[in-house]
Amino acid sequence: MADWFVLGFAIASFPLCIFGLIGNTMVIRIVHKTREMHTTTNYLLANLAVSDAITIFTIPMMYFVSGGDFGKFSSNLGKFSCKFVVVGAIATVSSTSTLTVIAVERYHAILKPFSSNLRLNENSIKKAIVLIWIISIVVGFPGFFLSVYNDEKTSCDGPWGSELNLARKIYFITYLIFIIYIPIVVFLFCYGSLINGLYFSNDICAESTNEDTSEKKKLLMTFILATSGFLLGYGPIAVFHTTIYLGKKIDRSLIEKLNGVLFFPFVISLCLNPVLYAFRSSSFKEGFKRIFQPCSSQTVEHNAN
Repeated sequence: MADWFVLGFAIASFPLCIFGLIGNTMVIRIVHKTREMHTTTNYLLANLAVSDAITIFTIPMMYFVSGGDFGKFSSNLGKFSCKFVVVGAIATVSSTSTLTVIAVERYHAILKPFSSNLRLNENSIKKAIVLIWIISIVVGFPGFFLSVYNDEKTSCDGPWGSELNLARKIYFITYLIFIIYIPIVVFLFCYGSLINGLYFSNDICAESTNEDTSEKKKLLMTFILATSGFLLGYGPIAVFHTTIYLGKKIDRSLIEKLNGVLFFPFVISLCLNPVLYAFRSSSFKEGFKRIFQPCSSQTVEHNAN
């Protein structure tokens, strides 16, 4: 019964995955094709879209691994899924690392504009993105060795599955510390300081025009919403598995059901950012319009101007 319960959420997630893949691909295309969008912040947003798209691509395998008896249909698919979900785990580390870099970058750009030590520029942004992916691979790669498909139980024994030995528990707790708990501390400090400076102490407002302050507040809220979406999507999964790895005894069938439920808001969070940019960023809004608008309409509009 647990399998069909998980299958229901997997089917419901399918259109969201399609929407998320299309939306994040469009974000990447807009940043790549639009010269005016070649800024450090937009490069980070494009990298976030790449990470989210890769994670979305692995979601079906995550459901397969968490669904237990679905592995009876194909042992080879079970073995492949058990390893392939690690790609999604690496991409998830990249997503949270990118959001962390954005928070730190915004903190220094707004609160310490004259301090260039930790400010990203056109030369350093590519190095920062490469470093993000190196860290992501280092953190996520051990999962390839710790995730092993169990033919007898038709399930994945590993950090993202069942049969947690000491090595898997230590690894996954370490993984969660890097992916969720340390970033939360950074988010609270950076965005807390920015909110205080923009809305309460007015230290930033005193040095800016009203127009500049309004734009900073809008951009800040966009990043806070994107970060909150990720935390609300992945946070419940992290907390749930942390309680299990710390010794909480939960029936396996209940774990499978809860995994199916918790993956669903995670999928939603991976689809939110393109919608968020479309509504809150005029540059991205114009980029989306150019993609959907027929070439002939663009030509007519250009000639009319």
